[in-house]
Amino acid sequence: MKTKRICILIALALALICLAFLSLRYRGQMNLTYDKAYWPSTRLKSGPWYWTLTPSGINYNLYIPESVNQENPEQKIPLIVVFHGNGEKARVKDKYGRLFITDEAQETLGGKAAVLAVQSRVEYYSDPHAYERLIQNIAIEYPCIDSTRIAGWGFSQGAAFVQELAMYSPYLFKAVGSGSSYYSASPLELFKAARIRFWCATAKNDAGIYEQGSRTGKILSLICPESHYVEYEKRGHFYIELHDKPAKKTIRFIDWLAESLDILEPL
Repeated sequence: MKTKRICILIALALALICLAFLSLRYRGQMNLTYDKAYWPSTRLKSGPWYWTLTPSGINYNLYIPESVNQENPEQKIPLIVVFHGNGEKARVKDKYGRLFITDEAQETLGGKAAVLAVQSRVEYYSDPHAYERLIQNIAIEYPCIDSTRIAGWGFSQGAAFVQELAMYSPYLFKAVGSGSSYYSASPLELFKAARIRFWCATAKNDAGIYEQGSRTGKILSLICPESHYVEYEKRGHFYIELHDKPAKKTIRFIDWLAESLDILEPL
């Protein structure tokens, strides 16, 4: 009788562990909420980009391939959201957004990927709720964007913020790339992040940044599905580029991003 009871308890414990694991991997649907403060007040077209002002004070540049019908919800294209480093708001489109609109990047991403280069309100990002609401409103405004296939990418302070935002709103991003992040996540934040794919990269000679960011990156690579932590000896303060690879692996960052966004093969 005692043995039977022990077996039942063990079975229940295993069932609870499996349930907890499945709940960590479950990705729910993000609720899209309209908010006038994050709706365009001014919008201009500049080359392939839309430059947009919002009443909230968060301004952005948005790229949508010309071949995409923006009003067609059946297009279902992914969105990559790019966050700059401290003091770089004026360069976020040309320095970082451009990485994802090259022919190579777009081909790997299925030929139809939108890119959002979002500026900080001041010289750095804060208030995850505001940026979550901004991204939701862009997904509402453009029916062609698939709100279940959004990725975040950030450098330095933008890398720290994109990690913070992903953990604040775990259904917002499907994948996150962070280069030279110094974010130190709490146990609760790490628990929330367990359903997101992460590619975190730091360098040992990036003093002050490495000591904080490496711990979070290492943990995320262990607890999150199909995630990587990449550590360099001497790369300084850097951002993730398309051809970057983890140690002893052949997959490039851009290929990992495409897989994470359920793009099975390039055009």
